[in-house]
Amino acid sequence: MEQNQQPQPPVFNQPESQMPPQMPQYQPRVTVRPMMGFLEAIKTCLKKYCDFKGRARRSEFWWFVLFLAIVYLLGSFVAGFLASFLGNVMDVEVTKAAMIIVTVIMLCFALPFLAALTRRLHDTNRSGFWVALFTLIALIYGVSYTVLMWPIMDQMTTTDPFVLANQMVGAMQESPMLATMMSFGGMAFLVMVIIMFVFSLLDSKWGENKYGPSPKYS
Repeated sequence: MEQNQQPQPPVFNQPESQMPPQMPQYQPRVTVRPMMGFLEAIKTCLKKYCDFKGRARRSEFWWFVLFLAIVYLLGSFVAGFLASFLGNVMDVEVTKAAMIIVTVIMLCFALPFLAALTRRLHDTNRSGFWVALFTLIALIYGVSYTVLMWPIMDQMTTTDPFVLANQMVGAMQESPMLATMMSFGGMAFLVMVIIMFVFSLLDSKWGENKYGPSPKYS
C-alpha cells in the first residue's frame, strides 16, 4: 500500500550558489565625440551670441573663457598704455576713459559669455536660473562699486595702497548704504563665482535631457 506523500513547503532565501543565474544587464554603446578646438569654440560661441538654448560641453565653454581672458588683457594693456601716454596732460580724465574702454569691452562679450555659461549648465542638467542669479548679484556689486568710487576718482592720484585704502574708507563712510550694498554684493559674488566654477567643471550628462541632446556623447 502506497503511503500518501505530503506536498513539500516552498523554500525561501536560497543560498547564492543555488540561485538561478541573472540575465546580464544591457550596456548601451556610447561614442564620445572629439573635443572642440580653440577656434571652433570661439566661432561657435560668437555665432550663438545670445542663444541661451541647448547645451555646451566643457571644451566649448572653457576655450571661449580663455579667449575672453586674452581679449580683456589686451584691452587692459591698450587702455593702460593710453593712460600712461596721455597721463601728463589730464590724469583723471584719461584714467576714467581707460576704465570706460575696459568696461565697454567686458559688456560687449558679457552676453555671449552668459549664453555659453547657460548652455554649459544645461549640459550638466541644471537650470539657467543660476546664471540669472549670478548676473543679478554681479550687477548689484558692479553698480554699487562704480557709483561709490566714481566721485573720488579725482582724489585717487597716488599709488600708495595705504592712501588709497583711506580714500576708499572715507568714501564708504560718506555713503554707508552703498558701502553695505557693495560689501554684501562682493561676498555674494565671490560665492556665486565658486558655484559657477564648480558647475562648469562637471562632465556632460549622457543622453538627451530637456535642454537637448548631449554634445559630447552619442
